[in-house]
Formats: sequence, C-alpha cells, structure tokens
Amino acid sequence: MPKKFDCITCSAPLDFEGKTMQKCGFCGTTVIVPAELFYSPGVGSPFADQSGLRGKAQKVAQIQELIRSGKKIEAIKVFRETFGTGLAEAKNAVEAMERGESFDVSQAQGFAAAGSSSIDPKFVRRVGIAGGGIIMAAMVAMFALIAGITAFVWFAVSSVEESDITSLQPMPVGASSDENGVVELLRVGGEGTGAGKFKDNRAVAVDGSGRIYSGDYSGGRIQVFDAEGKFLNQWSLKDGNNLYDLSALRDGTVYTVTNRGIHSYNGESGELLRRVRSTRFRGSAVGLDGKVYGVGRDGITVFDKDLTILNEFKNAASDASTSFGFEKVAVDGTGAMFLIDGRSPDVIKFSPQGKFLNRYPTEVRSPNSIAIDPTGRIYLADTSSIHAFSAEGREIATFKAQQAFGIAFNAEGDMFVASRPFVVKQRLPLE
Repeated sequence: MPKKFDCITCSAPLDFEGKTMQKCGFCGTTVIVPAELFYSPGVGSPFADQSGLRGKAQKVAQIQELIRSGKKIEAIKVFRETFGTGLAEAKNAVEAMERGESFDVSQAQGFAAAGSSSIDPKFVRRVGIAGGGIIMAAMVAMFALIAGITAFVWFAVSSVEESDITSLQPMPVGASSDENGVVELLRVGGEGTGAGKFKDNRAVAVDGSGRIYSGDYSGGRIQVFDAEGKFLNQWSLKDGNNLYDLSALRDGTVYTVTNRGIHSYNGESGELLRRVRSTRFRGSAVGLDGKVYGVGRDGITVFDKDLTILNEFKNAASDASTSFGFEKVAVDGTGAMFLIDGRSPDVIKFSPQGKFLNRYPTEVRSPNSIAIDPTGRIYLADTSSIHAFSAEGREIATFKAQQAFGIAFNAEGDMFVASRPFVVKQRLPLE
C-alpha cells in the first residue's frame, strides 16, 4: 500500500514519491516530505549528527550571494570546497540555485549516515538544497527543531542585500545599457516589506495607463506604481495566499491567479470585482479583445472581462501530449495561444478555437514565464536569461537577467520583468 501524507498548504492527500521534496498536484506548493516516511521507527535518523549543518547553511547563503552578484565561477568554487563535489556536480547545483530550484547533492560530504548500516544509501543521496523563498532564520530554526530525526536538509536562502534604489527614486530613462544593447529604463523595488519593497515577487503586469503591478509569491500583497515608478498603493488578495500569476486589461482591471482560483480587482484601489474559485489554475493572460485566458492542469478556459466562461478546451493538455497541464499562457493579437507546461522546454501553440497547432522546441531548460510583444515575438524567462523567438518559434536573441520570473509588455514594446526583489523596465535592441 503506497505511503501518503497531507500537503501543508491545502491538506490534500499526496502519494509519497520517494523524494525529500515534491510538488502538490492540487495547489502547486513544493512540500517537504515528513522524515518518518524515509525510515522505520526505532532505526534512527540517517542524519543524527548535524553538528556541521549551521556552517554549511552559512556557506549556502554565501554561495547564493555570489550568484546574485554575478560571480558564478566563485560560487561553484565555494560549493565544491563546502560539499566536496566534482566540478560538474557543483556547476549543476549552482545553476539550480540560480534558477531558484531544488537540486541533488549526491556527492556531498558531511551528510552521511551516522554509523547505521541499516540506512539505504539511496536516501542519503536525495539530500537537497533549495534556494529562494524562506528566510535564513526559519531554516536554522527548522534544524534545531528536527535535529536527530530528519532524513533530509532543506536549505532556503533569500538574503538579498538591501538596495539603495527605492520606488521613490526610480532609475531614469536610458540610465544604463548592457553589452547586448538592452537599455534599463526603470527599476523599482528592493528587499524589504515597506512601501515599494518586495521579498519574492515573481509576477508583473502593466495596464493601458502604464501602471505597474507586482506582488510577492506568498503573503497576498500587491503593490501598484505609476508609469514613472512612483509607489501609489498596495492592496491584499481577498482569497488565496500563493500568487501564481498576474495580468491586466488596458482599463486597469487586474486578474490574479492564486491557489484558490482566478480573481479580478480594480487595480488602482484593490476592490474585489469577481472571483472563480478553483485550485486548477496556474497562469493567466488577457487578449487585446478583453478576453481573459486561464490555464492549468485541466486545460484552457476563456472568460469575458467579468470572468463569465465563454469557452473551455478541456482536452487541450492531452491534445498537446502533456500530462500535467499548463503553467503559463500568452496570447497574440489574433487570439492564438502560446503556452508552457512546466515539464518541457517547448512552446505549445493553439488556435483561437482551441485547436492544437504545434510545439516549438527550445533550449530553455526551465521556463518561468512566457510573454508576447506587440510585434508577435515570443519571450521565455528562465531566471538567469530571457530568450526571444520569432512567431514561428525560431530563437533570435538571448539576454542576460537576474532572478527573472514574470515578464510583461506594454503597448510600446517595453519589457517589464519581475526580477526579484525588483521590477525592471527595459527596452530591447530588436527592430
């Protein structure tokens, strides 16, 4: 009989997959598997000796800071020295931290079983370190709580250095450009919880007036800035506590996708307008015709502005040969839908009538979001870079990025990036 445990966020029953961390198929939360599922009572924990964990946690924080500073080679070196891995293993681990993913330190030293021959070594190799999302103090407290009984280590780091740039002092137009010709027009945010500050913003939207919306993944706080980057307001989600996606109509109506469904708000005031309660949605987009597109594990749903269902393409996932549904969606001016499924690097295209058209293979290992600019070009963000493709799926450019998650475009073709803990407005050197 398979082992089961409950999701800590939605309490749904989950089948144990033999991993220290796994994603809830109901709400999408990455959960830590209870330690007792890995070993029998009375045998003892495979990690009873945890005297060196705090030092390793501090090293992980150092590695994460090196990554944020663009010192990837030095980060790999520190990782190798800390965990005793080979170059390839350290490189893969650092790149996973850069993308905000968990990874396997199967060659790491100092995490071996404390002299117990009854422990399956396969479980030892499953020890993971994950970057992003939970503060260091919570991680250390977890070590103290579960010392001697846990079968895994979950390192999470979000120690981004406080920025001197605030939402009230946005960077002016043309302030800087990189070696690829990308001009940074505006930068708002920074690490914190005050006005205009973020902890873990992964979604961004912009309306027809140029107002910018972004919110932290957890906590339910959406912040609003004007077109010049001045902080205007903040408001809270009325339902759900994990923000998966944001999109906005030209009139300022904002749509949120959370672990409780899709909701529409007056973007300026935060007044809740409509709600569709469901746990199946993961992404949203708005079309030029005012239609709202919601995607998730059950396929594609098309709504009108007031979230009344216009059409449902329930077989879209199977038509596209994806078993887990869709993560994000973008819509071009013709109403064609472009999606990512979170399990492959492909861009998946559907017609406005919900007919599967094509899969465009890409080299983007783990895309976080998808967007389309006014010319019809397709963009994928994968944390450390943003990739531009023609409407036919041919890659035409790649741009470096830092912690890039959500992306959106205004009518002028400027790109807005949720580059946690900032929102960055950029002009790309593409005709």
